[in-house]
Amino acid sequence: MTLFSVHALADRLLKGTGRAHETSKAIRPSWIWGELFRRGTQLVRGTLLLRQPVFLGSGTRLLGRSGLSLARGVSIGSRNLIDARGSRGLVMGPGSRLGHNGIVTTTSRLTLLGVGLSLGKASGIGDNFHIGCSGGVTFGDNVIVGPYLLVHSQEHNYADPDVPIRDQGTTQREVVVGDDCWIGSRVTLLSGTKLGPRTVVAAGSVVRGEHPGGVLLAGTPAKVIRQI
Repeated sequence: MTLFSVHALADRLLKGTGRAHETSKAIRPSWIWGELFRRGTQLVRGTLLLRQPVFLGSGTRLLGRSGLSLARGVSIGSRNLIDARGSRGLVMGPGSRLGHNGIVTTTSRLTLLGVGLSLGKASGIGDNFHIGCSGGVTFGDNVIVGPYLLVHSQEHNYADPDVPIRDQGTTQREVVVGDDCWIGSRVTLLSGTKLGPRTVVAAGSVVRGEHPGGVLLAGTPAKVIRQI
Protein backbone atom coordinates (compact mmCIF):
# COMPACT_ATOMS: atom_id res chain seq x y z
CA MET A 1 0.00 0.00 0.00
CA THR A 2 1.39 3.43 -0.89
CA LEU A 3 2.33 6.14 1.58
CA PHE A 4 -0.71 8.18 0.57
CA SER A 5 -3.18 5.33 0.90
CA VAL A 6 -1.93 4.37 4.38
CA HIS A 7 -2.48 7.90 5.60
CA ALA A 8 -5.82 8.13 3.77
CA LEU A 9 -6.98 4.95 5.54
CA ALA A 10 -6.03 6.42 8.92
CA ASP A 11 -7.88 9.64 8.05
CA ARG A 12 -11.04 7.72 7.20
CA LEU A 13 -10.87 5.76 10.44
CA LEU A 14 -10.39 8.94 12.47
CA LYS A 15 -13.39 10.50 10.76
CA GLY A 16 -15.42 7.41 11.66
CA THR A 17 -14.73 8.01 15.35
CA GLY A 18 -15.91 11.61 15.13
CA ARG A 19 -12.45 13.20 14.88
CA ALA A 20 -11.99 14.82 11.47
CA HIS A 21 -8.20 15.25 11.63
CA GLU A 22 -5.60 14.52 8.97
CA THR A 23 -2.60 12.36 9.84
CA SER A 24 0.77 13.99 9.34
CA LYS A 25 2.56 12.85 6.19
CA ALA A 26 5.80 12.98 8.21
CA ILE A 27 4.69 9.95 10.24
CA ARG A 28 6.11 6.68 8.94
CA PRO A 29 3.65 4.14 7.49
CA SER A 30 5.00 1.46 9.88
CA TRP A 31 4.07 3.64 12.85
CA ILE A 32 0.57 4.08 11.47
CA TRP A 33 0.15 0.33 11.00
CA GLY A 34 1.28 -0.24 14.59
CA GLU A 35 -1.22 2.29 15.90
CA LEU A 36 -4.01 0.82 13.77
CA PHE A 37 -3.25 -2.63 15.18
CA ARG A 38 -3.26 -1.32 18.76
CA ARG A 39 -6.51 0.57 18.28
CA GLY A 40 -8.05 -2.39 16.48
CA THR A 41 -7.25 -4.61 19.45
CA GLN A 42 -8.91 -2.08 21.78
CA LEU A 43 -11.98 -1.97 19.53
CA VAL A 44 -12.31 -5.75 19.52
CA ARG A 45 -11.96 -5.83 23.31
CA GLY A 46 -14.60 -3.13 23.78
CA THR A 47 -17.00 -4.75 21.33
CA LEU A 48 -16.71 -8.16 22.99
CA LEU A 49 -16.98 -6.93 26.59
CA LEU A 50 -19.47 -4.09 26.19
CA ARG A 51 -21.40 -5.28 23.14
CA GLN A 52 -20.85 -2.00 21.33
CA PRO A 53 -18.04 -0.54 19.17
CA VAL A 54 -15.96 1.39 21.69
CA PHE A 55 -12.20 1.36 22.31
CA LEU A 56 -11.26 -0.28 25.63
CA GLY A 57 -7.70 -0.57 26.94
CA SER A 58 -6.33 -3.59 28.75
CA GLY A 59 -6.55 -4.00 32.52
CA THR A 60 -9.48 -1.59 32.94
CA ARG A 61 -12.14 -2.56 35.49
CA LEU A 62 -15.71 -1.35 34.98
CA LEU A 63 -18.16 -1.31 37.91
CA GLY A 64 -21.88 -1.01 37.22
CA ARG A 65 -21.85 -1.67 33.48
CA SER A 66 -25.61 -1.09 33.31
CA GLY A 67 -24.85 2.58 34.11
CA LEU A 68 -22.65 3.03 31.05
CA SER A 69 -23.92 5.18 28.16
CA LEU A 70 -21.20 5.27 25.52
CA ALA A 71 -21.52 6.95 22.12
CA ARG A 72 -19.68 6.27 18.86
CA GLY A 73 -15.90 6.55 18.96
CA VAL A 74 -15.57 6.53 22.76
CA SER A 75 -12.14 5.52 24.06
CA ILE A 76 -11.35 4.30 27.60
CA GLY A 77 -7.66 3.76 28.27
CA SER A 78 -5.77 1.00 30.07
CA ARG A 79 -5.50 0.21 33.78
CA ASN A 80 -8.45 2.33 34.91
CA LEU A 81 -11.01 1.76 37.66
CA ILE A 82 -14.32 3.18 36.42
CA ASP A 83 -17.38 3.25 38.71
CA ALA A 84 -20.66 3.85 36.82
CA ARG A 85 -22.86 2.96 39.81
CA GLY A 86 -24.61 6.32 40.15
CA SER A 87 -28.01 7.91 39.57
CA ARG A 88 -26.75 9.28 36.22
CA GLY A 89 -24.05 6.66 35.64
CA LEU A 90 -21.19 7.31 33.21
CA VAL A 91 -22.14 9.15 30.00
CA MET A 92 -19.53 9.65 27.27
CA GLY A 93 -20.35 11.59 24.11
CA PRO A 94 -19.15 10.85 20.54
CA GLY A 95 -15.36 10.77 20.22
CA SER A 96 -14.76 11.40 23.94
CA ARG A 97 -11.81 9.86 25.76
CA LEU A 98 -10.59 8.83 29.21
CA GLY A 99 -6.82 8.33 29.44
CA HIS A 100 -4.78 5.65 31.22
CA ASN A 101 -4.18 4.86 34.92
CA GLY A 102 -7.21 6.76 36.21
CA ILE A 103 -9.99 6.37 38.76
CA VAL A 104 -13.63 7.43 38.57
CA THR A 105 -15.38 7.02 41.94
CA THR A 106 -19.15 7.43 42.22
CA THR A 107 -20.79 5.27 44.88
CA SER A 108 -17.90 4.59 47.25
CA ARG A 109 -20.06 3.53 50.21
CA LEU A 110 -23.49 1.97 50.61
CA THR A 111 -24.85 4.87 52.70
CA LEU A 112 -24.82 7.29 49.74
CA LEU A 113 -25.76 6.78 46.11
CA GLY A 114 -23.48 8.94 43.99
CA VAL A 115 -24.44 10.86 40.85
CA GLY A 116 -21.87 10.12 38.14
CA LEU A 117 -19.77 11.54 35.31
CA SER A 118 -20.79 13.08 31.99
CA LEU A 119 -18.20 13.76 29.29
CA GLY A 120 -19.31 15.70 26.21
CA LYS A 121 -18.58 15.29 22.51
CA ALA A 122 -14.88 15.14 21.55
CA SER A 123 -13.76 15.88 25.13
CA GLY A 124 -10.71 14.13 26.55
CA ILE A 125 -9.22 13.55 30.01
CA GLY A 126 -5.46 13.01 30.24
CA ASP A 127 -3.71 10.14 32.02
CA ASN A 128 -3.50 9.57 35.80
CA PHE A 129 -6.80 11.24 36.66
CA HIS A 130 -8.89 10.91 39.82
CA ILE A 131 -12.50 12.08 39.41
CA GLY A 132 -14.79 11.89 42.43
CA CYS A 133 -18.36 11.91 41.12
CA SER A 134 -20.47 11.50 44.26
CA GLY A 135 -21.96 14.96 43.72
CA GLY A 136 -21.87 14.78 39.93
CA VAL A 137 -19.21 15.92 37.44
CA THR A 138 -20.08 17.28 34.00
CA PHE A 139 -17.70 18.25 31.19
CA GLY A 140 -19.13 19.94 28.10
CA ASP A 141 -18.13 19.43 24.46
CA ASN A 142 -14.59 19.88 23.10
CA VAL A 143 -12.94 20.08 26.53
CA ILE A 144 -9.19 19.41 26.71
CA VAL A 145 -7.81 18.18 30.04
CA GLY A 146 -4.14 17.50 30.79
CA PRO A 147 -2.76 14.66 32.94
CA TYR A 148 -3.11 14.33 36.73
CA LEU A 149 -6.55 15.93 36.97
CA LEU A 150 -8.19 15.83 40.42
CA VAL A 151 -11.92 16.50 40.78
CA HIS A 152 -13.75 16.49 44.13
CA SER A 153 -17.54 16.91 44.06
CA GLN A 154 -17.80 15.93 47.73
CA GLU A 155 -16.27 17.40 50.87
CA HIS A 156 -16.27 16.44 54.54
CA ASN A 157 -18.21 18.45 57.11
CA TYR A 158 -16.18 19.64 60.10
CA ALA A 159 -18.14 22.42 61.87
CA ASP A 160 -18.82 20.52 65.13
CA PRO A 161 -15.63 20.37 67.27
CA ASP A 162 -17.17 17.71 69.53
CA VAL A 163 -17.70 15.17 66.76
CA PRO A 164 -14.93 13.46 64.79
CA ILE A 165 -14.81 14.78 61.23
CA ARG A 166 -15.23 11.25 59.96
CA ASP A 167 -18.65 11.07 61.69
CA GLN A 168 -19.98 14.47 60.53
CA GLY A 169 -20.96 13.32 57.06
CA THR A 170 -20.29 14.93 53.70
CA THR A 171 -21.71 17.59 51.42
CA GLN A 172 -22.06 16.91 47.69
CA ARG A 173 -22.01 19.70 45.08
CA GLU A 174 -21.71 19.22 41.35
CA VAL A 175 -18.64 20.26 39.36
CA VAL A 176 -19.41 21.65 35.88
CA VAL A 177 -16.96 22.52 33.10
CA GLY A 178 -18.45 24.31 30.09
CA ASP A 179 -17.79 23.74 26.39
CA ASP A 180 -14.43 24.47 24.73
CA CYS A 181 -12.38 24.68 27.94
CA TRP A 182 -8.69 23.83 28.33
CA ILE A 183 -7.68 22.48 31.73
CA GLY A 184 -3.92 22.23 32.19
CA SER A 185 -1.96 19.45 33.89
CA ARG A 186 -2.17 18.83 37.66
CA VAL A 187 -5.28 20.96 38.11
CA THR A 188 -7.65 20.39 41.04
CA LEU A 189 -11.36 21.23 40.73
CA LEU A 190 -13.06 21.44 44.14
CA SER A 191 -16.67 20.78 45.10
CA GLY A 192 -19.19 23.20 43.57
CA THR A 193 -16.83 24.59 40.92
CA LYS A 194 -18.49 25.84 37.74
CA LEU A 195 -16.48 27.04 34.74
CA GLY A 196 -18.12 28.91 31.87
CA PRO A 197 -17.44 28.11 28.20
CA ARG A 198 -13.94 28.71 26.80
CA THR A 199 -12.19 28.92 30.15
CA VAL A 200 -8.46 28.15 30.32
CA VAL A 201 -7.03 26.91 33.63
CA ALA A 202 -3.26 27.10 34.05
CA ALA A 203 -1.28 24.03 35.12
CA GLY A 204 -1.16 23.36 38.86
CA SER A 205 -4.14 25.56 39.73
CA VAL A 206 -6.67 24.77 42.47
CA VAL A 207 -10.13 25.99 41.46
CA ARG A 208 -13.19 26.66 43.61
CA GLY A 209 -16.39 28.60 42.98
CA GLU A 210 -18.11 29.88 39.86
CA HIS A 211 -16.13 31.60 37.10
CA PRO A 212 -17.31 33.25 33.87
CA GLY A 213 -16.35 31.94 30.47
CA GLY A 214 -13.67 33.42 28.26
CA VAL A 215 -11.04 33.88 30.98
CA LEU A 216 -7.64 32.53 32.01
CA LEU A 217 -7.52 31.22 35.58
CA ALA A 218 -4.30 30.54 37.47
CA GLY A 219 -3.05 30.11 41.02
CA THR A 220 -3.87 28.49 44.36
CA PRO A 221 -6.62 29.44 44.79
CA ALA A 222 -7.21 30.18 41.13
CA LYS A 223 -8.10 33.75 40.15
CA VAL A 224 -8.94 35.44 36.86
CA ILE A 225 -5.69 36.57 35.21
CA ARG A 226 -7.16 38.06 32.05
CA GLN A 227 -9.85 37.79 29.42
CA ILE A 228 -9.12 35.58 26.40
